Amino acid sequence: MNDALMYFLKVNIAIALFYLFFRLLFYNDTFWKTRRFYLVFSILLSVIYPFVSLTGWLEKQEPMQAIIVSYSQLQAVTVTPQPKSVFTIENMLLGAYALVSVVLLAKMLVQLFSILRWKLKGEKEQLQGTKIISIKETIAPFSFFNYIFINPALHSEQEISQILAHEKTHAQQMHSLDVLISEMLTIVCWINPAAWLLKREIRHNLEFLADSKVVESGFDSKDYQYHLLQLSYQTPEIKLGNKFNVAPLKKRIIMMNQQKTKKAGIMKYSLIVPLALALVLSSNAETIVNSAKNILSTTKNAVAGNENAVFIKNDEVVDAENVNQETVLEIQDASQTDNSKVYTVVEKMPQFLGGEEALTQYINRNVKYPADAFQKGIQGKLIVRFTVNESGKIGNVEIIRALCPSIDAEGIRVIKSLPNFTPGEQNGKKVAVWYTMPIIFRLDDGHDSHKGTYTVVEKMPQFPGGEKALLEYISQHIRYPADAHKNGVQGRIVVRFTVNESGKVENPVIVRGLYPSIDAEGLKVVSSLPDFIPGEQNGKKVAVYYSLPLLFAINGGIPSVASTLNGAAFKSSVVTSKAIKYDGEAPLFVVDGKEVTESDFKAIKPENIQSINVLKDGSVTSIYGDKGKNGVILITMKK
Repeated sequence: MNDALMYFLKVNIAIALFYLFFRLLFYNDTFWKTRRFYLVFSILLSVIYPFVSLTGWLEKQEPMQAIIVSYSQLQAVTVTPQPKSVFTIENMLLGAYALVSVVLLAKMLVQLFSILRWKLKGEKEQLQGTKIISIKETIAPFSFFNYIFINPALHSEQEISQILAHEKTHAQQMHSLDVLISEMLTIVCWINPAAWLLKREIRHNLEFLADSKVVESGFDSKDYQYHLLQLSYQTPEIKLGNKFNVAPLKKRIIMMNQQKTKKAGIMKYSLIVPLALALVLSSNAETIVNSAKNILSTTKNAVAGNENAVFIKNDEVVDAENVNQETVLEIQDASQTDNSKVYTVVEKMPQFLGGEEALTQYINRNVKYPADAFQKGIQGKLIVRFTVNESGKIGNVEIIRALCPSIDAEGIRVIKSLPNFTPGEQNGKKVAVWYTMPIIFRLDDGHDSHKGTYTVVEKMPQFPGGEKALLEYISQHIRYPADAHKNGVQGRIVVRFTVNESGKVENPVIVRGLYPSIDAEGLKVVSSLPDFIPGEQNGKKVAVYYSLPLLFAINGGIPSVASTLNGAAFKSSVVTSKAIKYDGEAPLFVVDGKEVTESDFKAIKPENIQSINVLKDGSVTSIYGDKGKNGVILITMKK
């Protein structure tokens, strides 16, 4: 495997492990500073640990040598059908991945430029003894490194004191550095959900730190929490800044009211040491196993290539199937005598120029998946044996384990095309040696050779205009069944259908049902879908299965339907996510579907709140009239 890809996989696996570790052990702790260290350290260690080498030390340890010898395996070359175009799937996927990373990087740079613009546009002032950048426009307070941005005219003196206490904590403790590290993580590892979740936890923990500092400074906790709720309708424009009113408010309020974790609980964080060591050891074990192949290659070639091969240990014949790790290390060249014409095992085995990895790459580039075998769904392991003579030339190519005539012929062809090896040596003399090469022919798991319908193909079916257009179509045509809404039925259904060779939608079925009328609505909207751009495999249009999840939800008495594709959610126009500008008037408060006054809202105890949702779109007025023009805050109480 490509070294860069292997490094990328190691980093992403470590990120996922550190996040799972956090969720299992530290998620509800109140050790904010220790949590901050853990979250940032986990990212830095994930990036660094693949470079830490313990190979020299580990190779000298006898227990590790035993493990290496026991688990080292002869590397087989895996062959999958490759597109004929020079624009391979691998290159296109790599290009698409890089393009997304570039877009995310561009977004971050735009944010940095916006912060610079606010700095140049604002005026440096002293506010309650603190240096700030005063902004005249309506803007949510935020900080970036040592700069605090605020519009003093929008807040009372008490509110300004709370905001400054909060933002000074961000500035003094250099929280913006954590933010930038987490942003870079998602830019590079955007395909890894754990990277985004880790970024979220970093941002939340920074807010918990700042909130804790505000409360410790003597401000009334309840008054501070109401201040946060009042600013929940404002959408901060600067994503990189440490924002005063960052979501989720419910979690922040819970953490402020939560009992402090006992000091003994901090000992759990010492578990990061064995986790870090395990990652370093696992990274080095791969290198050790690769080096161990040099020890075992002679014996493995004998076992794989000659059913009659024997081993002699202490002048006794040992059955090849019973050769253990100690025997392997003791036996070097006993499988043939000096008078043999072709050896099976020699002191120095033949080697392909560039080593095993170069040999694997050569075969992958040159072997082709026979068309008839692909169409019949034939796959499996082919084992080819050949000789490398005293000059390094290939000869006597034969099949040890066959699959089918066309695959066997392809295996022989590609082996015969191999360039010269470095010849093997016995007692300092170049000799002819048998060499065994396993080649795995494997079809994509998505191929259904019996029904002619694929689940995964090189080019998947696409809705005209892309996923966004598909989600918009669904939101415009789907309806929440009245009986399901009346009975409070909500949840997710999954509809599967086929996009045939012409792009038409066929055979929609409910894979995961919920309620008769909801299931029927899902089938109805899927059946009405216009033609897709059909999927392709090996340049040929084919039928492909397509699954579509639909989420039916009732939010604050309002029915809405969402569809999720590749983790992205799209809500119908009833409930939108566009921000509104607050013009000084209070938003509308709705508790469990009933309108309440602002004073009633303030009287609610935070611990009785289950969820808070903010609606901020002009279309809300179609539901609540002019009362909703400044936004609607939906509160759901615990039952």
